Amino acid sequence: MRCLLILICSLLAMPAGAQRPARIAIIIDDLGNNLHLGRQAVALPGALTYSILPQLPYSAEIARRAHAQGKEVMLHLPMQTGDGRAMGPGGLHLAMDRDEFAREVRADLAAVPYVSGVNNHMGSLLTAHPGAMRWLMEDLACFDRLYFVDSRTDVRTVARRYAREAGLANAQRDVFLDNLQDAASIRSQFKHLLATARRRGFAIGIGHPYPETLAVLAAQLPTLAGEGVELVPVSRLVEKKRSERLWHASSSPLPTVAKNSRQ
Repeated sequence: MRCLLILICSLLAMPAGAQRPARIAIIIDDLGNNLHLGRQAVALPGALTYSILPQLPYSAEIARRAHAQGKEVMLHLPMQTGDGRAMGPGGLHLAMDRDEFAREVRADLAAVPYVSGVNNHMGSLLTAHPGAMRWLMEDLACFDRLYFVDSRTDVRTVARRYAREAGLANAQRDVFLDNLQDAASIRSQFKHLLATARRRGFAIGIGHPYPETLAVLAAQLPTLAGEGVELVPVSRLVEKKRSERLWHASSSPLPTVAKNSRQ
């Protein structure tokens, strides 16, 4: 109720005709193996979010460096794929029993300091498995104020359904910036991210520490304010979406509003 009152007051305090800036969050995934590229990624301007693989040579160092610069840190949690690709250390797979699964989740969280949230690394098989997602979200809910972002590596994912059941704040990836490691393609995907945010009010993009991605972001991020777009940590968008659900639920019974609030 207190959060709802704060939201109502903030809306009433906005000048007539005022428009909130579109908000984006950008997650840099797959950090931990390469210290040089990790340092370059952390040095990028603005409130980027850094998702770090567990139990790799530079995982803890990159997390500490990001945190020292006021950046948000996530755990990039390896999960089993449908095509048998190697996950790397700390991976979760369907052959685990309940105790093994929980121990691995705890070990991975402990391997990356200053973690605020979690997203999946790969996981086309595991994120589509209801039992595994129920276990994962139950385990994450044991830690204070963690959130979950579904990277959506497979359209069959049920991760957010079980995050909601466990009471975890959650969101999902809207745009992959660099499926093609080509500067022109990355710039095009960056524009798509901005267009999504302008249309809907917010959007989440995921990129990787490729030299091409880092170069495009270094050039584009300083232009965001002039374009009326705000770069925020992922947690700000997760919280915003949670507030929107509370606002819609309290202000309108329309089915379309309820449907939108579940996005």
